[in-house]
Amino acid sequence: MTRRILVVDDEPAVRQTLARVLCALGHDVVTVAEPMNAYELLEAGGFDLVLLDINMPRMSGDALFLALIRRDPGLATRVLLMSGDPWAVKCDWPAELHACPVLTKPFGLDALAGLVAHALGAADRAGPVRKRNGG
Repeated sequence: MTRRILVVDDEPAVRQTLARVLCALGHDVVTVAEPMNAYELLEAGGFDLVLLDINMPRMSGDALFLALIRRDPGLATRVLLMSGDPWAVKCDWPAELHACPVLTKPFGLDALAGLVAHALGAADRAGPVRKRNGG
């Protein structure tokens, strides 16, 4: 079954590589550089999983994650955080953030495929994705 995945990362090379790999795994992939574009796309709904970079200009991925799950708590199990910064995970994060899996850059293709498959399975067990998030 084809799954829709949203990749949110400010680095064009990372977005392109992730899109290529995830498409090769059989997923439908949409990529964006700006957190607010991701927020708008997720408002329309229909994504099975979000890969979200933590360190981005204008709005951090952790802040976007919290805004997203405040609007739609069902997204909490549908996000994988990514970061190349070993100190990106903060001890004072809320529990929802600490429960979110984190891919540490650089990561291998096997690690990416395994974590995406695991996250999609967990999201399936949590219930179907809503057609329109937030409403």
